[in-house]
Amino acid sequence: MGIRLQGTDGIRGPIQQHLPPSEHPVKWYLQTGDITPEFFQLYTYSTCCLLRKFGLTELSNIIVVGWDSRDSSGTFNNAAILGILQAGLAPYSVGILPTPAVALHMLATQASAAIVMTASHNPADQNGVKIFLGSSGLKLFPADDESLTEFLLKQPWPLPSSRIFHDICDASEAAQKNFIAHLLQNQDFEVILDQPESINIITDSAFGACQVIVQHFPKSWSIFQHYNSDCSNEINRFSGVADLEGTRWLSEQHLKNSQWKDHTALHQLFQNLQKNPKSLHLLWIFDGDGDRCFILVADSTRQGIHILSGDALMLLISSESEFQSQNKYIFNTIESDLEASSRILGKKFNLRQSAVGDKWLLLEAFDSRIKTLKEHLRKFSGAKKDLIDEIQNTLVEMKKLGRPSAFELTRLWRNLIKEIPEANQLSTDFFLGGEESGHVIVPATHNKELVFLGNGPLVAFKATEILYKRWSHNPEEFFKNIEVLQPQGTRVTLPIYYVVKEKLLEPRFRDELCQIIQESAGNLYPEFIQDWINLPEDNELLMLQLKDKNTLKIAIFIRNSGTEDKLSLYIQGNGMSEAALNELSAEIYWHLLCHCKNRNSNWYQSEAQIMVELLKESTVISWPENPVTKFRLLHEMRNKQKFITGGPENLALTEMGRRFAQFLSDDADISMAGR
Repeated sequence: MGIRLQGTDGIRGPIQQHLPPSEHPVKWYLQTGDITPEFFQLYTYSTCCLLRKFGLTELSNIIVVGWDSRDSSGTFNNAAILGILQAGLAPYSVGILPTPAVALHMLATQASAAIVMTASHNPADQNGVKIFLGSSGLKLFPADDESLTEFLLKQPWPLPSSRIFHDICDASEAAQKNFIAHLLQNQDFEVILDQPESINIITDSAFGACQVIVQHFPKSWSIFQHYNSDCSNEINRFSGVADLEGTRWLSEQHLKNSQWKDHTALHQLFQNLQKNPKSLHLLWIFDGDGDRCFILVADSTRQGIHILSGDALMLLISSESEFQSQNKYIFNTIESDLEASSRILGKKFNLRQSAVGDKWLLLEAFDSRIKTLKEHLRKFSGAKKDLIDEIQNTLVEMKKLGRPSAFELTRLWRNLIKEIPEANQLSTDFFLGGEESGHVIVPATHNKELVFLGNGPLVAFKATEILYKRWSHNPEEFFKNIEVLQPQGTRVTLPIYYVVKEKLLEPRFRDELCQIIQESAGNLYPEFIQDWINLPEDNELLMLQLKDKNTLKIAIFIRNSGTEDKLSLYIQGNGMSEAALNELSAEIYWHLLCHCKNRNSNWYQSEAQIMVELLKESTVISWPENPVTKFRLLHEMRNKQKFITGGPENLALTEMGRRFAQFLSDDADISMAGR
């Protein structure tokens, strides 16, 4: 297996404005993790070259390129466009636009690919790249990433000077109109829009790409209030979905805590509830690039806010009886709530799980296309039948090996739709796909063709239609039903930031970790059957399931984040208490915490120094001078890892923070003594 740059969804990392002299952009990224404009230029150039190599594009073909709001100077975006031009292709710039809108414009214009510069929900000091392939709409898989990385490392830097044959086409207005038309085509919102006194909807664009879309909502849509939509502000700061992950309920008291006091959209939602408790008050909350969505529901009976994450939204959409069909499939990932999965199985749906990442859900949607095509087009023979058989056999073999290639599958699909154009119009058995994090894929149509995209705004429209119908039918029972709608499984998620991700692949450490997991589970639950789960597409994942006969009771898994500098321990329970899961996690988490931190990381060194200073009650705390860096460090230490509590002026160590700070202090003393 070769070197890979990609994570769960494209590439993300801290930005550096200039590449040091004599350095190669990709080698520099592999060495430091920093993304430079030169990296973007070389990455888009190489992507376009590889598209040509696979026969997926020709000189002068279109590449749609867009971005979120984090690159205010345009330095990185312009570098990406330059790479496309140097490869001899024609960039259609759509500017700041949600990721699903960029991908949709690719499909509408029959472009060869869409390239989106975004770091999604990550902090403002980071950037990244997502790629969609034309025709198929697939994202790159690990095998494609290996091919691209190998190609990248072979390219000289600077790139040889080449003649530019194309101008940059400004397609932003056309792409915005295309996406608004898509939203209008795939929702039935008129009944709601006619009831301005009974419903109010806040949109939280996370100071990101969705602001471009919500500002184009018709002015007659008076039920909407748009928040966090100023692109001049810091993307994802006190906004967006990321801070809400793992939270199901916020009371008025919660909103006064330091973690939530600066989240203006949350406070506005609660104020709307207090002003008019008889109306339905919702908050659509997106991530920075708009492919994820949570919906928050203000509860007048309990004076608080329900948070409907990806799992809850999938349960909501699948619960509509008119949609249920024994011939339809719902797909979620291993991060999904165990109890939510059980409830989906209890409906008239089939359920399948995939590895984490919406690229795997898109693959399942693609697979459903092929199966449908095979079933519905039995009349074909000869060359057309051979095309269908070839792509189906190729996909089956790729999935068996855990090595799908989006490049190869897209090549085969392009050949197929040339001969069978109606293949893009057939409905499939893919009903719904999604992740707990808010990526939800609802099949939709565009220009009579079926499309599959993680589309935050469309999911918000679809879910709101159902919520409003239930609320208007029986307001008294509505909030009780919302509580029932929430997945009832328990979970403990423990992230560890600033890590050596390669640690999970070290055989000795992996064996030690497996033994600790097995012993911890065996000591607490000797009656459960232990079953190690292997996913060919995620070789780093460690996952143990505990079963009571045929019922999955607990899932323990550890995986590196593909989008942030962290790894996480996840423990999920079905019918288990949170206290039981915390007890199970204790030794596993401590082992990870003590062995996986990256001592060479500047972030880790700052974190360690601050924690030791807090332990020793120093009068001065060594926060970074850069306010963006300070905010991120505080956020990841306090809100994510839960090492500290309080505001910047009155911080205190938590119990776990004090234990880890003592470990760091002892470790530092030992290191000094050994010098």
